[in-house]
Amino acid sequence: MIQAVPMSMCRTYVLMDSWYPSASVLQTSAERGFHVISGLKTNRIFYPQGIRQSLNSFASYISKSDTDLVTIGSSAYRVYRYEGKLNLLENAVLLLCWKEGEGFDPKQMKAFLSTDISLRSEEILSYYSKRWAIETYFRTAKVQLAMDRYQVRSTQAIDRYLTLLLFAALCCSYSSHGSLIDGLHRYRIQKKHDMIEYIYNQAQNGATLDQIKTRLRVA
Repeated sequence: MIQAVPMSMCRTYVLMDSWYPSASVLQTSAERGFHVISGLKTNRIFYPQGIRQSLNSFASYISKSDTDLVTIGSSAYRVYRYEGKLNLLENAVLLLCWKEGEGFDPKQMKAFLSTDISLRSEEILSYYSKRWAIETYFRTAKVQLAMDRYQVRSTQAIDRYLTLLLFAALCCSYSSHGSLIDGLHRYRIQKKHDMIEYIYNQAQNGATLDQIKTRLRVA
């Protein structure tokens, strides 16, 4: 998927959650000229002052004075910033984050990675937050558009299915000025109206109940 994205003169970021920043994904992104901003599992290894340790082990030594207060939207976080070597990267930025006022329990920590070391901590977290629209889209696609129940195997079939899915989502969003859920609701209401009108018109034209059922494929 990353290889299929056209290269651009603009700085481009690949956003992903903690499941995906593997060596192959990071390498492919770099080859395409893209930066990665991702969540990280807290057992990932890094090298503060050259010492190999996991993020959650290191987090137990962090205090408030080691962090900066960062505000993203209406939420405030305490953020520890590290720049240096990781297992898969020679140089990157790590952010270890806690919600302001909730202490520094390593189990409550969230970790984030940016391969663009020029970004400020606020920018990294702000860019990462843009992922949420992707999450809500896939949730809607699975629950409302049967994405998690449609089974195809070939690459061509997958491409065709995703194209149809995206087109349906686009039509629904366009009809309701950007809201996919509202568009789906409006479409389903309209479908019911059309069905009732069709049955009424068929009956007015003398069609029998069995004929109407046959035409609707419910006989």
